[in-house]
Amino acid sequence: MPGEVLSLGYDELLDRLYSRMPTKGVEARIEIPPLEVETAGNHTKIKNFKLVCEIIGRDPRLVLRYLLKSMGAKGSLDSDGNAVIHQNVSRASLNKLFEKFVEMYVRCPTCHSYQSELIRRGRIWVLKCLGCGAETTVRPAW
Repeated sequence: MPGEVLSLGYDELLDRLYSRMPTKGVEARIEIPPLEVETAGNHTKIKNFKLVCEIIGRDPRLVLRYLLKSMGAKGSLDSDGNAVIHQNVSRASLNKLFEKFVEMYVRCPTCHSYQSELIRRGRIWVLKCLGCGAETTVRPAW
């Protein structure tokens, strides 16, 4: 086999390489809707929180923990999957924090795909891209 590789020309080696590489499919861009924020008294409720977390493929408790820690607030998930924050928070600041979460913990830094999963290996969190296969360690912010 090693002698066979040496006897192949550049074009043959290149064809051989491309035949062994996985085909890259065209990824449909996912649409992440903005958070539907409703303020009632001293509480802020995100009505489409469960839906948005399903779209990005992350556990709602993990996303809520990130948002609460970033704001220094307290909150919880209600029975319908809505996030309830025990503080008045503007829609713009919540959407900005959510976009930051998506950039850090969902979007692949290599190919910019949103098809990824967050894996915990011991004390280390790894963002694994399902599109290109890249693995990147991420800093836990929760």
